[in-house]
Amino acid sequence: MTAQILFSDLSAARADVLIALATDLGRRSGAAAREQRSAKVALRSLAAFARLQFEFLRRGLGPGGPFVRDDRYPLEFLLEATVRQVSFDIDVLLRAMAHRNPASSAPVMRTTLGTADRLAVDALMPAVRHGLIERTVVLTYFQKTPTIRLIPYVPLAVIGCDFSAAGEPSRLLGIAHETGHHVYRQLTVNYRENLDEQIESVVTTAAAAAPSPWPRWLLAWQEEIFADVYSALTGGPAAALALQQLILTGTRRRLTVDDGDHPLDALRPEILHTALRAVAARRQGDDRACLEMTVSALEAEWQAYLADRAVPGEFLPAGEEEAVALADARSLLRRFVQELLAGALAPLVADTESGKWSQGLRDAAPATLPKLFDQFAGYCATVEKVGLPSLALADRGRRVAIEAYPMEGPGGERKVGEIGDPYLDELRATGLQGAALQPDAWKAVFLAGDWVTEEGGSGINPVTRQPYPQGGGWLLPAQPPYRLAPSSR
Repeated sequence: MTAQILFSDLSAARADVLIALATDLGRRSGAAAREQRSAKVALRSLAAFARLQFEFLRRGLGPGGPFVRDDRYPLEFLLEATVRQVSFDIDVLLRAMAHRNPASSAPVMRTTLGTADRLAVDALMPAVRHGLIERTVVLTYFQKTPTIRLIPYVPLAVIGCDFSAAGEPSRLLGIAHETGHHVYRQLTVNYRENLDEQIESVVTTAAAAAPSPWPRWLLAWQEEIFADVYSALTGGPAAALALQQLILTGTRRRLTVDDGDHPLDALRPEILHTALRAVAARRQGDDRACLEMTVSALEAEWQAYLADRAVPGEFLPAGEEEAVALADARSLLRRFVQELLAGALAPLVADTESGKWSQGLRDAAPATLPKLFDQFAGYCATVEKVGLPSLALADRGRRVAIEAYPMEGPGGERKVGEIGDPYLDELRATGLQGAALQPDAWKAVFLAGDWVTEEGGSGINPVTRQPYPQGGGWLLPAQPPYRLAPSSR
């Protein structure tokens, strides 16, 4: 028996175990609570989805399969990555259920997750209302740091919350940022371009590699910038204060280290400050003055902190050899945020519901800023009375539907086992019927849009649209008229 045949047999056995496990876990519904039902529907859908994914890969790329091969990505790699991603989804969904089970959680955990679920749905509502994303159910759970798991086969976002949120509600403000990632992926996932770059997991994103007036290091931050802007539009000034306090826990060196993913800590709060000033500009009278005064207090506190830490005047972008002046980076980052606010997020800036979680302080000063957390705690008390949407099975278990969503909106339903995008589902169906798919086609199905993870999965980033496609921008409305040159080291 060759090593390849042995691997194929073992891989098939592992896949069968995972499918059977997800099926069994999803079948045991009974009189489960709403949140438990959502997780079980997701598990049942995962089993059907995974079965089709494994069959698609084996039938098309196995011995005698009709797909056009790409030797860089052998079947063994694709199957193993899929196994790990299925395992990670099972793990996350089980945690979401266990953290609500009285036998495996504390009362304060269950209460906190109930609030977190409602905050997450509330955070996504403006994007649903303005047609940016489909209706989405949310499940939260506890883990060491905030994160979001994006799942294509059901309209569900699974958000990990900091354990300490059970005793410190301000830690729930991170939900606004994580939901921003969900909105970004819904807006930007593109299944037809730059697939090899994503599978190879290159240092720079496909968008960053494309010709652009923005520097590469800035484009590498764009998803995190978007999520930070979204957190400001949702959480208000309390979100900015929470971020500033989080950065305080880091070292001085960390302030100007570029990880190639997140904006510099030294600059990051200014993303939220810029977004909040845009919201304030749309308000009237005392409400406008109140928010502007609060942003000024946040800025003053942040600049005092930077001065105290004696932050260097330049930084070295990840993967580059020339340093960039911090002042130049700040100016360019502010312009990028302003363009973003005038693009896809413009309806949210103008929305009178923006920033409901905290509105600002009439006595704003650095010393009074902690009152913003009191405002947020008060808002949490109001959302606890709001009902939660859930996933449900319809059409005799053949379709996934959403029950009790707070508002009408597009999408949110699919057949059990579907990827959730018509283009990808059609590609997979033709592949299962024996079509000779080209590499770009089967790679798109393998990636399944945003079914990706850096923890426990393949480490593959999603395929996203370029920020400046031919014919003009769509996420950002216009190109900046300049590109800042890096400073000398």
